[in-house]
Amino acid sequence: MTVNAGPEYFSAENRFFNAKTIDEKIVCLEEMIKLAPKHKSSETFVANLKQRLAKFEEKKEKAAKSGKSSKKGIKKEGFQCVLIGLPNSGKSSLLSVLTNARPLISENPFSTREPVLGSMNYNGIKAQVVEVPAIGSEYFDIGIIHTADLIIEIITSISDIEKLAPSISRAIGKKIIVYNKSDLLSQEQLRKLTETIKSKKINALLISSATGDNIEQLKELIFKSMDSIRVFTKEPGKPRTPDPIVLPIGSSVKDVAEKILKGFSKKVKETRVTGPSSKFPNQKVGITHILKDLDIVEFHTT
Repeated sequence: MTVNAGPEYFSAENRFFNAKTIDEKIVCLEEMIKLAPKHKSSETFVANLKQRLAKFEEKKEKAAKSGKSSKKGIKKEGFQCVLIGLPNSGKSSLLSVLTNARPLISENPFSTREPVLGSMNYNGIKAQVVEVPAIGSEYFDIGIIHTADLIIEIITSISDIEKLAPSISRAIGKKIIVYNKSDLLSQEQLRKLTETIKSKKINALLISSATGDNIEQLKELIFKSMDSIRVFTKEPGKPRTPDPIVLPIGSSVKDVAEKILKGFSKKVKETRVTGPSSKFPNQKVGITHILKDLDIVEFHTT
């Protein structure tokens, strides 16, 4: 049955047909009901949507009673970053601009009902980024927050910081506060917000997942929290490698050589470094020379 609905409705309908889980279908149907035309000729159409929603909710309830769950576990791989926030803070939108994930983005509160996983690739560095259901949701799982390497607190008001605090009090990872939706603020509101952040000594980054403002700066902060360096290598007379070798801060030339091939450091006769750790380009250094982020190392074996 066709109805005279707006583009937002058909967008929600398209997401419904592409949804893979019961939770996702329920969210889409709730949004479709909200966006459907409300007049006499559409009453039957809306009623059918509500019946369909009831069937999916019944399926979900049966699955819960049988011990089956639609929740998916997230296996920690490498550096793990978790996005947390209150309803409608923009977690899903931020995940979509940080990573390759395409989460369900909805204005309805509590639309995220299970963890959503994405992978961020920043200048050759990969990080696992997980969006968890909003704080206050029945689907919120604090377990993953306790073990994550980094917590990104997404706020849209300074008062949100205090509201998030109880959920991250036992987290062992580092923390970054981002004030999302800065594009919705006027210049005067931005000025006052900046002054408030400064006066309260809050270490927060103003971003907009909608316009991309300061997203690259956020990626750089995520990288810095990894306590790693990126080291490029090159052969004599050739350009540097396109992808860096990732090592812990404090790593030496020997560590790079061994990362390339175990025992390779014993074959190195001369090493030259260009970058932040060198006094000048193509500086000759020893095997114990400590490297810095974005150094370029050239090995000579003969």
